Amino acid sequence: MNYRRRLIVALGVGALGTLPALAQPQARVRRIGFLSNANAATFTGNLTAFRQGMGELRWTDGRDYVIDERYSNGNSQAGAALAAELVATRPDLLLAPGDEIVRVFLQSTRTLPIVFTIGQDPVGSGLVASLQRPGGNATGLLSLASDLAAKRLQLLKEAQPRVAHVGVFFSAAEPGSLSEVKAIEDAATRLKIRVTRFGLRQTADIEAAFKRGAALGAQACIMVQGGFITANGAAIVERAAHFRIPSVSFNLAFVQAGALMSYSPSLQDNFRRAAGFVDKILKGAKPGDLPVEQPVKFEFAVNLKTAKALGLTFPQSILLRADRVIE
Repeated sequence: MNYRRRLIVALGVGALGTLPALAQPQARVRRIGFLSNANAATFTGNLTAFRQGMGELRWTDGRDYVIDERYSNGNSQAGAALAAELVATRPDLLLAPGDEIVRVFLQSTRTLPIVFTIGQDPVGSGLVASLQRPGGNATGLLSLASDLAAKRLQLLKEAQPRVAHVGVFFSAAEPGSLSEVKAIEDAATRLKIRVTRFGLRQTADIEAAFKRGAALGAQACIMVQGGFITANGAAIVERAAHFRIPSVSFNLAFVQAGALMSYSPSLQDNFRRAAGFVDKILKGAKPGDLPVEQPVKFEFAVNLKTAKALGLTFPQSILLRADRVIE
């Protein structure tokens, strides 16, 4: 083979060597299904935090993955139907806020991976076998709902020592809420506080609960984590202000809307950290092998404007411990 022919062959091989790179197909866009019993506005900041977490792990929204968001706006029956519809689209992974959504997802699939961001009592609810070895197709992060519910009542008593009767507002259609209600009742016994349960299923129940609470002499209300409560938190806060009853929440957003106090994990931090589970699962890990994790960042918030409107003052000990003071 002469020099000219060898040069032509070499150039041809070199050119062909670039073709696979040029013709290499783009990586498949992964689909993540997200469902909440609340509304879209409630989770905008949380999903932004999730996308931030994904970005930190080199996943770009719209290029590497997309989120199919669905909301039942407080209607748990609609939530079950939406869960079935979402599972039927066969996403790569399902993202769920709490126990109730995980439960309805599991009614439709035992194979699609599920990551929850603020689990209440996943072991007690039968959603995972254990925190260390979930064992099924679901894993994620806890909200420490029961422990923090008792802490909220303690903080309320410290902030307002005269409170002796508290109404507990919870999502009656969501069994996961009951462990938190029970924790509040146990703490109330120790603190010598009377507790009255108010299970809410529809918006009309909110007004009825406050009227009954006023008739019974309830002096404050505590909201329990759940889809219906989350979707209707602003309405509950507004009615609490109308009845001049201080309200305590599991969500910082409710204090920003006018609740007196909240103590909770940072929901946005939990959503950001959930990206770590998603990253591992989309790269081949099994949910059942990934231990459920606890929150690491907490937020205690108080609203001075609300306190003033109710004629209340916070002890200095409370103000010094608050992470956020809204004026």
